[in-house]
Amino acid sequence: MLATSKRNHKEEPSAERDTERQTERNMLCWGELGSGIQHKPGSQTGDGLTGQRIQHVCSRDGVTVFVLANGKVYIRVRRRKRKTEPGQFIEFNGQKIHFADSGTSHILFLSGAGSLYCSKIKSKETAAKLKEFPIMKPQLLKCLRTRKIIQVACGNNHSLALSKDGELFAWGQNTYGQLGIDTKGASQPVPQCVTSLTGMPVAQITAGGEHSFALSLSGAVFGWGRNNRGQLGLKDTEDRYEPNHVKLLERKKTIHISCGEEHTVVLTKIDIQCYWLALSLQDLASTIDQSSSIILNRIMMLDNFLEKQLCKERRMAIMQAFSSSQTLCGSFLDASKDSHFNTNREVSGLNLSAACRGFEDLAKNSSMLRQVKNAVEDKLIPSLPRSPACVETMRVYIILPELIAVLEDSRDSAMLTDSFNKAILSLEESYFKILECWWSTMPDDSFARLVGVYQKISKQLLQLTMEGTLKDNSKLHDSLTILQTLYKVNSSRCMKILERTFCIPVMTIFTQCIMVCVAKWFPANPAVAMLQLMSGNLREHELEFQQDCLAFYNVRFTGEACYGPGVSLEFFTLFGRELHSNGQIFQRSEDSELLWFPSWEPERDEVFHLVGIICGLAASNRFICNFHFPLALYKKLLQVQPTLEDLKELSPVEGKSLQDILDYEYDDTEEEFCLDFTIPKQTADGDTIYQELIPNGSKIPLQKHNRKQYVDAYVNYKLNTSVKKQFEAFARGFRNSALPVVNLFRPEELRDLIHGNADYEWDLLEKNAGYDGYTQTDKTVRNFWEVFGNLEEEKKKRFLAFLSGSDRLPVGGIQSFQIAIINTRSSEPDSSYPRAYTCSRSLDLPNYSSIEILREKLLHAIESGEEFNAQPP
Repeated sequence: MLATSKRNHKEEPSAERDTERQTERNMLCWGELGSGIQHKPGSQTGDGLTGQRIQHVCSRDGVTVFVLANGKVYIRVRRRKRKTEPGQFIEFNGQKIHFADSGTSHILFLSGAGSLYCSKIKSKETAAKLKEFPIMKPQLLKCLRTRKIIQVACGNNHSLALSKDGELFAWGQNTYGQLGIDTKGASQPVPQCVTSLTGMPVAQITAGGEHSFALSLSGAVFGWGRNNRGQLGLKDTEDRYEPNHVKLLERKKTIHISCGEEHTVVLTKIDIQCYWLALSLQDLASTIDQSSSIILNRIMMLDNFLEKQLCKERRMAIMQAFSSSQTLCGSFLDASKDSHFNTNREVSGLNLSAACRGFEDLAKNSSMLRQVKNAVEDKLIPSLPRSPACVETMRVYIILPELIAVLEDSRDSAMLTDSFNKAILSLEESYFKILECWWSTMPDDSFARLVGVYQKISKQLLQLTMEGTLKDNSKLHDSLTILQTLYKVNSSRCMKILERTFCIPVMTIFTQCIMVCVAKWFPANPAVAMLQLMSGNLREHELEFQQDCLAFYNVRFTGEACYGPGVSLEFFTLFGRELHSNGQIFQRSEDSELLWFPSWEPERDEVFHLVGIICGLAASNRFICNFHFPLALYKKLLQVQPTLEDLKELSPVEGKSLQDILDYEYDDTEEEFCLDFTIPKQTADGDTIYQELIPNGSKIPLQKHNRKQYVDAYVNYKLNTSVKKQFEAFARGFRNSALPVVNLFRPEELRDLIHGNADYEWDLLEKNAGYDGYTQTDKTVRNFWEVFGNLEEEKKKRFLAFLSGSDRLPVGGIQSFQIAIINTRSSEPDSSYPRAYTCSRSLDLPNYSSIEILREKLLHAIESGEEFNAQPP
């Protein structure tokens, strides 16, 4: 047996502390080392070691390895009859060894530079027969020479090695699954990566006889291999061929593990206790504190590392760190009160403020930042598994957005975010739920920064999509999916961030992009005749509409010279008015004045297809057209199921009757309402028939227990089944002419986009007005606003139509509606009329001599203003 005595537990600066450990350690030994009394520790002296400072000692099956402070290795071997022969020094071609571990047939030596050597041990019989030293010459493990190894562990006949970048390798015998690579019984002569622990920041590895353990930085314990004595701590004695999480040790703050032949010991920070099989080390544990526990090299962590000056070596180290998730997951841990030891499905254990500062420091070096971005995109993200090993490996999904947040190049951030989004959305559902929980508990500033990243990226992708530059809509879809998830998470947070943080200015982007689309796609300007827009006329122009259905739609009326957005807007206004007043295409509800498809099937459905085209054109070109459709239609276009509330909007009386049925709580429902599962249906000839809502509905009476079924079936028939053919024709036309971006809207937003806004805040119209040739205080301007303010509501709306082509406002209301009043500088102002330029919402206003003349001329212009490019008589 071997031990080291440490005379002083006082903490010193690290360099001095290491020196003290080296100078104040004496080796004590007992048992079969050939000195001292058996079972009683005594000071070891003798050949080769006299006066030497011991760095590390390991022993197994009669072979004892001494690693000296100067990097040399001294080995003693016990031969037959418990006779210990003089030891020998082992050479490593000038390499200094700082750690060693031995199995029954091999020894691993780890150099300070991270190189790994292996010596085979000859059998005692062979060594005795040949009279040779049984330890063969160490050989460099060339397959790991490109990796900087920081920890090694030996079982009886298997080995483990941990690299600086957090990868765990295993090789050797695998009879009981001790390699953790899920290849039952197959030995591995070459180191294999233990992929099931990919992403986990490993703090320590250790091996027993035929079992292995790994400890994460935040105290998660994983064991695998032989379990005949329950040495894996998994409540059974079944062997494991892959790492298994020892859940009995969750939140125990485990800081060290040691394995025996068939038992395991763990040291925790909670009351400094040891947990292991059939043995207690309470007396030993009481003398151990954190400073005196075994010092292990750890994987690279980025904390404070990014703040230092970036020399060539440090640059390479950073690039290596960002190539694997293990390093990121072990960085920026919340060390306050050991909080990261409490990492679980609700807590990430991260200090996100430190992460933010770290990436801000990295961003100061643009070339380094680009290299890091490439490493993350090309190596780290592709390596992320769908089913992570443990919750600690999920930290990468919280940290990476901090990198995206400091990328200034929009293309870089978009490309990286796209790869990252695919990794997030490919997570198994249980792990995605963990991510949602972590988002909900993030600090407010970190969560707002995360939302800002996705709002910005979504906005960029939307603009590229609408311009036609981005052909792959899945990128936008993925970004919006995560943004929508963050919006949902925000509702469950204790401190919610403002909803406007999530908003994307769709209409602003829409306006910016539409002219680009026009120039690229359809340079032509279709011409249509000034017609009464009845179904027959629509059929007549079907080919014309289909040919130009995606164009930026400019209308030119026959016999009139001007065309442009204002003229086109007037066309859609007239179309909506004619559609509402004409009863041959849609049915108009007497209660709500809204339009809906007729319940009878028309002989031809082209008319609904053509109306759908015009509705799509209005949406794509941002032309306001009050079609008088209910919200239910826009829900159906966006594949949202209509409800009873939608039927209430379309037919308030009908909807109230259904609500009364739902609210009726008495048992005599059948007698009270006298209804069955049928509904009256009007035919094209005007006759009334009864349509069954469900099979055999005429034989099923409405009763208390089936009220909801009746109401749901009624609503479904009224808004879906009865108008299926008509709606499908309409939807087909709408999809043919509307840009795909409309699918991003909510039903309410799409309706407001097409129908316009009817919230008239007339005071804001004056506040937002601009002037050319006038000032706000000029007499004519003051007279104009006085006349306008005294107009009736309906005449104010007609003024809007005169000025802009529509009596309804665009999305945003009057707040986004600005007009310009221009001085015509006419030589005879009192004989001139105001004139509107609908394309620019400008009003030519002569400088009238009196308010009475201004009122007369303005009202006349409003009344006759529907004739384009024509002066009132």
